[in-house]
Amino acid sequence: MNAYLNKNDQYFYLFMTTAVLLILAVPVGFANIYLGYFHNESPCTLCWFERIGMVIIGVLGMFILRYGPQVKYIVCVFLFASYGIYMGIRHTASWWQRDVGIGLGDKLVGAHTYTWAVVVYWCVVVVMSLALLFIRKKSSVMRDLASEKMEPKPLSLYSKIVFTLSFIVVCSNAFQALIVNGIPPFTGKSNPERLTFDMSIMTKTWTTEVWSRLVKFNLLGKNVPESVFIKDLNEPKNLTFERDSSKGAFEINKSIISLNRSYEITIPELNQFKSINAIAYNKNSDEFALITNEMAVVYTKDFNRSNGFVLFDKTNGNDMKYIVGATFVGDKLIIGAFNKTFSGTQKVSKEVKIDPMLEWQAFKQTSGSIMPAFFSHKEGWYEPSRKYILTIRSKQNYVHSYTNDGNFLYLITVPNQFSPKLILSYANIKDYLLSGESVLSVDKNLKLKKDRNINDYYIIAADIIGDKMLALSLRYSTMLVIDYKNAKIIDVYTINGLENPKSMAVKNDIIYILDRTNDHKDIIKTYKNPL
Repeated sequence: MNAYLNKNDQYFYLFMTTAVLLILAVPVGFANIYLGYFHNESPCTLCWFERIGMVIIGVLGMFILRYGPQVKYIVCVFLFASYGIYMGIRHTASWWQRDVGIGLGDKLVGAHTYTWAVVVYWCVVVVMSLALLFIRKKSSVMRDLASEKMEPKPLSLYSKIVFTLSFIVVCSNAFQALIVNGIPPFTGKSNPERLTFDMSIMTKTWTTEVWSRLVKFNLLGKNVPESVFIKDLNEPKNLTFERDSSKGAFEINKSIISLNRSYEITIPELNQFKSINAIAYNKNSDEFALITNEMAVVYTKDFNRSNGFVLFDKTNGNDMKYIVGATFVGDKLIIGAFNKTFSGTQKVSKEVKIDPMLEWQAFKQTSGSIMPAFFSHKEGWYEPSRKYILTIRSKQNYVHSYTNDGNFLYLITVPNQFSPKLILSYANIKDYLLSGESVLSVDKNLKLKKDRNINDYYIIAADIIGDKMLALSLRYSTMLVIDYKNAKIIDVYTINGLENPKSMAVKNDIIYILDRTNDHKDIIKTYKNPL
């Protein structure tokens, strides 16, 4: 240690020298030399971003050792630590929700190497904070911190060794980057091949693809699909809907018969809300439920009077921004959002006492005798909850319809530019865990037009009758009949007279369709059930 420094200052510089060693020579050196040269593992673009951040922080640490803890160096350390935490989380987040053990490359102490970036950068924040915390007021380190002058400090033998090792590691990383990625304008690779010094092989995979991403820069990322379409509420600009059924993929010669009877919704409790998004029918009580996007729920028999009303506290809880569907599982009403998240209600008799705290937490308003469908028991109290279904095939899709057969809850995706297929997902109603997913197909007895497929149908409502499912497509004004147990479309019908349908429910031989008119009113239109 330097003799002219007091004990506290000596410990500070010893601390900083060790920190430089631990962030630069050890993790960066291990990844570069051991994984790179001995295991032939090449870093991807995000790995390089993480390494570059560590190198810069290490170099800043060396500046602090040479010129003292100048404010600008310390600020830059925290800035690049923030950058590194972001890059580490970005890299790791794409693998967090995958099955146990799945990841890229080798593991270090049981964790994939890229996950250690988050740990290393957090350690930088903690170590730098501790180093500053223990600086004494009258120390030379404090004087350097407050001074605008930059005076070179003599380096200890230990610091010189760390400087030398760090320089070797930085040069070695630059050499590896040159071999794997090439000279500018070539860039890093998302899926690099193994490291070899045979340049006739390495040069074949040099790429400039990263620059094309910058041209299409988007704060939300490159794989964010458009949201769902709900007339007057959410209308993605890239979505257009052809309503002529003859323009669809099927040759259709059958139509759903309109009953020419419509119902205006005149329930007073709903007057304050802008958009009614879903309808469901409970055959046990012979009641309909209407649900607004604000998660106001009304039970009714005639669309004029309320037999029960609640307004959920929508804000607190899992995100349910857009309500798209509803279905009764027995007497339990499932209220579904576009992101496969759902809540619900259940009417109870007046003799059943609902916990006041549970009622207050779940609802902003209630007419009474309605309780949340999902809640958990805590120590001495109850907590309302919301469910969601984690999918695999339809992970990048939103949904616009919910229905059930008494055993499973079914959801059908709406297509988007990244995942254009129609996917039927279903979860067991005992635990609402995913039970299966199938891409909808067409029965061999049903013919498609030449060079056409079903991927542009936009299913916005569904209901199950017996062993078949009716699914209403907004695009092409078509009612699909689905053998839902085999995920096959077995029949199709034209349906006319709808403007902007949003949801539907089947009562005996009648289909009740919630339609948004072009003059901004929600009404119920009726059709004959073809099944």
